[in-house]
Amino acid sequence: MTKLTKTSAKWIASLAILGGSMGGVANAGPVTWTDFHDFTPDRLVTIFSPVVYTHDITDGVGGFNAGSDQVDSYWLTFDLYDDRDQGQEIALFSQPGDIFSGTFFSLTGTESSSSWTMSGVWQLEEKGRLTVAISSLLGDFYLGSSTLTVKGHSVPEPGTLALFGAALLGFGLIRRKRVSG
Repeated sequence: MTKLTKTSAKWIASLAILGGSMGGVANAGPVTWTDFHDFTPDRLVTIFSPVVYTHDITDGVGGFNAGSDQVDSYWLTFDLYDDRDQGQEIALFSQPGDIFSGTFFSLTGTESSSSWTMSGVWQLEEKGRLTVAISSLLGDFYLGSSTLTVKGHSVPEPGTLALFGAALLGFGLIRRKRVSG
């Protein structure tokens, strides 16, 4: 082997090791994305005026990559409170694929729904957004805020996979030169 070839082989090996190590970092594994929706001023929910809104987890630092990241589960937390003008009020939470996802009777603050649907998972994975509705079955109340928490897996970008492939190619070339040399 000539000196130039040995130097080239060392550079290829160095790049392959660097590329292989960077490829392992990009596949981060479990990730949690959150989106907070603040209704300022608080929205009045009545039988005839439900509140329909959309959470977006694609914005922000470490945002969700629609079409490539995967959703395992999600849940919503609502800030619902009663205006105390009636004896009882009943709130209904609806999401894609399930019109009656949750019913809340005690509207004194934070209410949570851990139920999720395949339609909701599909909407999140395809667009990074989830459209939900809060409506009243009885009386009226206020919606102060809503928080969407999504658990899933971040999938590496195609460029990272190409870099990892280049690393494997480099290892193969080095091995081939050693065997033939």
